[in-house]
Amino acid sequence: MCMVIIAMLVGSMILSGCGKSEENQNTSGETAKTEEDGEIVLTFPCIWVGADSKAEVFGKMIEDFNAEYQGKYRVEIEDQTDYGAYRDKLRTLISAGSAPDIFTFSDYSDIELYSQSGNLMDLTEFLSEEDIAGRFQNNAIEEAQYQCVNYCFPYESAVIPIMFNERMLKEAGITEVPASVEELWTMCETMEAKGIVPLCLMTSEKNKAWTSMLWYSYLVAACGGQDVYGRGFEDQAFVEAAELLKKMFQYTTSDAIGADSTVVNGHFFNERAAVCPNGSWILGRIKTEGVEGLYDNIVLSSGLSYKGENGGVYVSSVQAYFAAAKQDDPRREEAVKAFFEFVTRPDKVFELANSSGSLFAVKIDGANLDDPLQAQILADKEAAPFLIGTFASKVSTKVSNSFSAALEEMLLDEITPRQFVQRLQEADNN
Repeated sequence: MCMVIIAMLVGSMILSGCGKSEENQNTSGETAKTEEDGEIVLTFPCIWVGADSKAEVFGKMIEDFNAEYQGKYRVEIEDQTDYGAYRDKLRTLISAGSAPDIFTFSDYSDIELYSQSGNLMDLTEFLSEEDIAGRFQNNAIEEAQYQCVNYCFPYESAVIPIMFNERMLKEAGITEVPASVEELWTMCETMEAKGIVPLCLMTSEKNKAWTSMLWYSYLVAACGGQDVYGRGFEDQAFVEAAELLKKMFQYTTSDAIGADSTVVNGHFFNERAAVCPNGSWILGRIKTEGVEGLYDNIVLSSGLSYKGENGGVYVSSVQAYFAAAKQDDPRREEAVKAFFEFVTRPDKVFELANSSGSLFAVKIDGANLDDPLQAQILADKEAAPFLIGTFASKVSTKVSNSFSAALEEMLLDEITPRQFVQRLQEADNN
């Protein structure tokens, strides 16, 4: 049976040069609970709670870990239902020298920031153990290194298809999903004439304009090709993509400026807008929160071509890295490693993937996944001419954080698409 590798396959430059790791200077885990000879308790502020598609099964994983190590180790979850607030809280804690015992983060650019803080556990030796290293896609662990040291490792991966509501397209008389940006405009005009909103878009800084950032990622790839990020913001592709993104806002909901992920998901789940790029993890929520029959009407697409080039690509990146606070107590360090060993067991990851629609950086037997759309994403990804990172994963944190505000300025005609790109450049240089 074939092994399907669920991982971020987009090549990323390993951060900084290889060298001897510096000694972490600060200890953390301010809320940690330890007794001299008793149970060790680790705190874990966790986003996989509430409405998240992984919440139920991941919660069961925590229960199973606590049961397996009863009386020795215990993990306590702190619910984090607001992703934006969690990200801000995490950066504040780490900057103040107090990293949580266990935590996740999503931005590739934060690897350097957090690694330099001196507050994180060095996981390099643990991840190089034969049993652990063999669980991951080749080079996945190395790609998360800072100066040849792993202060984190990839866990959830993001593979981003463009999702079309076939029923809504057919209602407008459209029988084929567009394969190019030019065909997308025709689709949008046809749907708009029928009173149907084509596209899901947003600008909220709270979610870093997530859906719009994904559209921009695909447009940058279509305009500039596989190596576009290596050429920098001086490349005309970034301006062309900005022009196309601005045009997309002619075909979206009236509340798109200022909308966050909750608003956008609500439109897509309730068939108020027909097309939305998002990660495979949203499939679980489509089943539980979408209108009746929505899942069965979803048609998946890879990236659109532009001027006849760069069609069929997939946008992909790591959605969640695991990391841990540096511990002075060797027993606490062993507790963290035990938890990481547990949550990377292939059978546990398979259950999590199968139940949620999410994809992971741990190798599992994907032939038995129940979700046909999830299986299609994997197959299409393997057939893609190339994979490319999301815009947010390919630029610095400063640029990613400035995207939303610059986008709103452009949409309000306060700046041009070229000035939009200049805003991003300025953020990178400040």
